[in-house]
Amino acid sequence: MNAFLEIGCEHLPSRFVKPALNQIETLAKQLLQEHRIGYERVEAFGTYRRLCLIVEGIADKSADVQKEVKGPPAKLLKDAQGNFTPQSAGFAQKNGIKPEKLVIKETEKGPFIFAELNIKGEKTAKLLPEIFVKIITGMEFAKNMVWEESGLKWGRPIRSLIGLYGSKIVPFEIAGVKSNRFTYPITSFGRKPIRVEKADKDYYVELLKSQPQPILVLPQDRREALIRGVMNEAKARGYHADLDQNLVEETVYFTEHPVAVGGDFDLKFLTLPKELITTVFKTQLKMFPVVDGRNDIQPYFIAVRDGVSANQTEVREGFKKVMSARLSDAVFFYENDKKEGLDHFKNKLVERTFVEGLGNLLQKSDRTRDLAMWLCDRLGQDAIKDSVTYAAGYAYADLASSVVYEFPELQGYMGGRYAELEGHPEEGQAMAQFYWPLSSNSELPDTLTGSIVSLAGKMDTLAGNFLIGQIPTGSEDPFALRRQAFGAVRILLENKLNVSLQELTQKALALYEGKDGAKAEEELKNFLFQRLSLIMQQRAHQPGTVEAVNNWYSLPLSSVETLVSTLEENREGEAFKSAAEAAKRVCNILKKADAPQGSVQEQLLELPAEKELFAAVQKAQETLAGLAGKEQNAASYQQILHVCGSFASPLAQFFTDVMVNVEDAAVRQNRLALLAQVRAILTQGAVDITKL
Repeated sequence: MNAFLEIGCEHLPSRFVKPALNQIETLAKQLLQEHRIGYERVEAFGTYRRLCLIVEGIADKSADVQKEVKGPPAKLLKDAQGNFTPQSAGFAQKNGIKPEKLVIKETEKGPFIFAELNIKGEKTAKLLPEIFVKIITGMEFAKNMVWEESGLKWGRPIRSLIGLYGSKIVPFEIAGVKSNRFTYPITSFGRKPIRVEKADKDYYVELLKSQPQPILVLPQDRREALIRGVMNEAKARGYHADLDQNLVEETVYFTEHPVAVGGDFDLKFLTLPKELITTVFKTQLKMFPVVDGRNDIQPYFIAVRDGVSANQTEVREGFKKVMSARLSDAVFFYENDKKEGLDHFKNKLVERTFVEGLGNLLQKSDRTRDLAMWLCDRLGQDAIKDSVTYAAGYAYADLASSVVYEFPELQGYMGGRYAELEGHPEEGQAMAQFYWPLSSNSELPDTLTGSIVSLAGKMDTLAGNFLIGQIPTGSEDPFALRRQAFGAVRILLENKLNVSLQELTQKALALYEGKDGAKAEEELKNFLFQRLSLIMQQRAHQPGTVEAVNNWYSLPLSSVETLVSTLEENREGEAFKSAAEAAKRVCNILKKADAPQGSVQEQLLELPAEKELFAAVQKAQETLAGLAGKEQNAASYQQILHVCGSFASPLAQFFTDVMVNVEDAAVRQNRLALLAQVRAILTQGAVDITKL
């Protein structure tokens, strides 16, 4: 037997549909489990007007269950006269049994009264109305509507409900709508109801497909029809479609039967930058651009309507008029922007606030330029300093342009185009990629100029927000600081820039004059470390290894990664593992003892094992001193880790032969001082092997 639910509603925004279907499926599984109803498969599917649930192979009744309920302590079972106490009698009544059925069982806390219950299953037909109601009322949407007296909050008004168990109607009512077996066609093709006879997915899908105006209720069917139609329209014109996956997904969920409608547009619009045309198409018009083999845009569009009609010519002309109007607007904004120029836009930044308490965007622009110039000096990149200065100085200018005001997603890109038009192609490329990466894993800027400018902008944003306590918490991150931090770390790491996060963070904070950055630096340091740890894992490093690198903050990140790789090569070696375990023991001993006073007195070393450990300390200190101040690379890190591993044997012998906490205070303090030197080498240098 199967059960079926359809929620017919007014048009849901496309972004609501997929999450709603996921919720329906999750809620159904939870509720079926809570009611102990077995099933073979649960699936949710549907469109922006009908959300459906099919439960296949559903059991005809809920499972019987035996359950023990713990009650009061055993001493409260009966009173001195042998009568059941009010506590035990009340406990029995609460669980629906007679007091005589109560039993006493031993627990870890002594004997207690228990009720042994045999709960009989109920018929599924009786439980389904409650389950269907809870599914619908349990759903959550990004925005809700209230449209009738009961006050139900839902994504859009509910207009019809189908509830079937086999071929029988499951009776329930929500928001004044009673369940039945009728669904409805695509809105523009009448309201004559479609009768659904039984709870069967294949039957239901085919029933809707067979209507005079077919409805593709399965998202995968709509996706296939959409892609096929769009590709055919492009192919008919000798090109192919730009099948942007976000637009494909959005279109799948705002149609019930996507039909591609192709057309052309005036060649004059091709004078617009490609990204401007495609942005108008994808974000405003929900149309697919047409491109050639080199990905150059062609003067055609492919729109999508919902349902097939006989008057496609009129539909095409309607789409074309709307598209031409939007592109004409874009031409107007673009031509005006070209006349005004980047200097005009940059001067207008003084009128725009960056973040409340952090000044205006012109001040941010100046800080970004200063930080980028400092990076050039720090990295010895005098050859590109002029380009970096220009790109950083104008990086935010396009935020005051008309095109970016209308299309915020083109920030950076339009600034780059305007810079190219003003004779700065290299700088324009850096500006166009200023906000890259656009996600944690997307592309980085192509050039060193672009990388430096992008890094400067991100670090200024992070520094400013942390200075005023605007730090992401939970899912709240209004300024996308996590993404900015991901980008900053990736730019440093993947470009192998020879500057540490410590230097960069301190410089970025210092550019905010008159603000105390000590607290902000510590918080930002921890924030950046979390991003670094995640990126290291994405780069196939073992979780937790970077935590063992003590000086990750003061080293260039490429050196940090080298040290992480060297650690991973050594951490599974027996000597290194033994040294790590022994180091933990050293730390535990010192944690419990009084802080050792003074240095090790060699004349107080009595036993061969402590003399051997002292010799290992001296040798290690000599080796590490020789490495200090030299360029750190894989070979020097290997030496450092070899020093750590060399302590495995002398520490093992020390713990076997030497008692640390002896009565002689001088000897005890001397041995603690020796262990303190060992701890410093194994945990306070380049690495802390106890964290592995």
